[in-house]
Order: sequence, then structure tokens, then C-alpha cells
Amino acid sequence: MAFTVRNLKDTDFETVVLVLITGTNGTAAEVVDASGLAGASTNPRLAIVSCNWSVSSTTEIEFHATSNTTALTLNGNGSFNLPDTLPPITNNAGSGISGDIHMENDAACVGYVIMKLRKVSGYNNIT
Repeated sequence: MAFTVRNLKDTDFETVVLVLITGTNGTAAEVVDASGLAGASTNPRLAIVSCNWSVSSTTEIEFHATSNTTALTLNGNGSFNLPDTLPPITNNAGSGISGDIHMENDAACVGYVIMKLRKVSGYNNIT
């Protein structure tokens, strides 16, 4: 397994996850199960608010659907939207959308990704 996931925070409105990467995962693997988060109801959706990473090879964060949609492509060290000044990256996946977030790397990779995610719909504790 190339990804080890640790949920750092799961509140009414957001969740923060740490993904440790060790090895190669040639197909997308689930790193966040939107329906498994606190308050999940029907068709939960998440948006990526911010992200910090250090990876040794290209890694993609994807919104899961029949054909996954790439949200961010990561390489080297970097961050997106720290501090939170830009709008979040919303889930624009097409048919078969599940609300889950997957990651994929096609080469040997070590590193980490920390994502702050906003619960935007499908959670009974955000109304």
C-alpha cells in the first residue's frame, strides 16, 4: 500500500487529513471517504481549502467519479492556499461522482500531503 491516512480533525464544517506516501500506487486509491466523516448524510461533497506537501515524485489528488477528475497535481515541496485567501477547489467530477478523494502516483514516491477539506453539502451537521 502506498498511502497511509490519518484523520487529524473532523468537525461539523471541515476535516484535516495527513497522507503518508511510501511506494508506488499505479491506480487511484481512496484517501478520504466522504461518507465516513462526521455528519455524513446523502451525497456528501468536499472542497479542498488548502494543501501542504512534500513528495519525491508527481502525485495527483483526484475527485472520485466514473472517470476521476484531477484537483491538484503535486511535485516536490509546496502548498496551496496557505493562509486561506483563495477560493477552495470544488468537486467538479462528472457522472458517477462519489464525493470521495483519491490519490495516485505512478512512480516510486515518499513524502506526505496534508489537506484541509470543507464539507460543502450532504452533511446533516452543516445546516
